[in-house]
Amino acid sequence: MEKKRSRCGGFLWAEMVVATALLGVVIVGLMVSMNGFALVNDCQWARQRCTAAAQAQLDSIAATGRRMEPQELKRLWPGVEVLVDQSPGTGPWDRLELIQVTATAQPGPRKITVRLARYLRREPVAAEGGQS
Repeated sequence: MEKKRSRCGGFLWAEMVVATALLGVVIVGLMVSMNGFALVNDCQWARQRCTAAAQAQLDSIAATGRRMEPQELKRLWPGVEVLVDQSPGTGPWDRLELIQVTATAQPGPRKITVRLARYLRREPVAAEGGQS
């Protein structure tokens, strides 16, 4: 009489170890990629804040002729430094003034810098009267 060998249908110890190791590798890979996404997100957020602060400074100068107060900038956009450079226009822009605004922030190891510029009239525009 021959004896038939039967095998259990369950997992072996080695299969469980391999499955656990693969699961660990997948989880570590996801954690590394999520950290990378977080760094990119921080840089994009800093770029948006710099752009908003620089644009607000330009708009304030264009609308009122004055810069925003430094404490107001720090309150609205903490961690963003805003510098303004004004210079007279040359050539075809002779009667204009060049306003350059540079906003910087450092969310991590990289420094984010946004530069915006606009030409504005130096002298106030006279109101056009109704003379005929």
